[in-house]
Amino acid sequence: KQGWQRPKQAPGSVATLTLTEPSPEASRELHMPAAPATSDDHKKEGNELFAKGDFLRAAAAYTRGIKAAPDSHVLYSNRAQAFLRLHKVGKALEDADRCIALAPDFVKGYHRKASALHALGEPARSEEAAELLLGAIERGMEDRELVRLGVTVGGKAFAARLDAFRKAAAPVAPEEGDKPAAPPPPAKKAAPPSAAAKEAPPTAAAAAKGPTEQSLSEGLGEQLPWEAPPEDFAAGCLQPILKRFLAEGLVSLPAVVYLQPAPPPKGSREEPSLGQISIKPAFASPSTLAQCADFLQGKAAEARARSAVIFVRKALIEYPCVWKEKRKQEWPFDAKADGLFMQCESHNDRVVYFTQLTESKGGVCSVGETVQLDPATFALMPRLFAT
Repeated sequence: KQGWQRPKQAPGSVATLTLTEPSPEASRELHMPAAPATSDDHKKEGNELFAKGDFLRAAAAYTRGIKAAPDSHVLYSNRAQAFLRLHKVGKALEDADRCIALAPDFVKGYHRKASALHALGEPARSEEAAELLLGAIERGMEDRELVRLGVTVGGKAFAARLDAFRKAAAPVAPEEGDKPAAPPPPAKKAAPPSAAAKEAPPTAAAAAKGPTEQSLSEGLGEQLPWEAPPEDFAAGCLQPILKRFLAEGLVSLPAVVYLQPAPPPKGSREEPSLGQISIKPAFASPSTLAQCADFLQGKAAEARARSAVIFVRKALIEYPCVWKEKRKQEWPFDAKADGLFMQCESHNDRVVYFTQLTESKGGVCSVGETVQLDPATFALMPRLFAT
């Protein structure tokens, strides 16, 4: 302790006062204030809060970071993302503009701004978002997240323009000069079905490995397919897929969509059939994905489907590779892990799951962990139902 201390006094004696020196520890506590938090400290705090879903406090942490480092484009990008999750679209748009102004080559700035424009819910602003993304890609910022968002925002039109740009930008082979002309190439053989399928549109009649009407009814128990809640319908579709995987291995996993039928009209004796569509060709390129999404949206509307469940084996996906370059908190699996994506859609809800599935060299199959993922980041398809 520091200061004047009164010693113990015997009865009848004269009191004296002594001054003692403070201890080194006390001196440090009294005279050395804590170092102020840096912008990196605030960014780390914000990232941790964002990962926990506490978007309001995350935005506040990023704001403190911006006060410490007003020219940090990353902090503006992060705060824009937090504002988007809080549905504060105007503020997100302001931060995205500031991010782009500070770092014109920073890809996430364009992703944040396009997301904010699209979130305004106006067709003209969505077109502006698609133009922004296409412009960024044309300036050399080729990024799978920009492409994926562009397909979501602009659909087939965006994919077609992107394909046209890529073809125009492709290097032209140099002329051969004085070399003699090469003999004409032999006639091409017909492409095998697996190669041709990459560009073929999905069809409702395409065969898909998965639940039949009988196996689905087994998965749903006593519930009728059109009466089951969407999550029960999804679980009923999943059970026969996993059962087949355990018997036949990874090769049995499908790329398929199941449409939950609407209730039959009153007085009708005919039970609605299960909508089952193979979508393996969808995951070859942005163009085929946009084409398939349009097709499925039309089919869902035509069937008055209550919900849709998308199942895709990870190894079948060439685009979009949503798991790449993700933090461990977002994607807790190894990048090479195989398994099954499940995207469940209804008019009011949207969820995405991934189940890790393994097959040993001896053919022993096992079902691993199932994790719910953020649909804003990991959805494989654009929304199939109008919200």
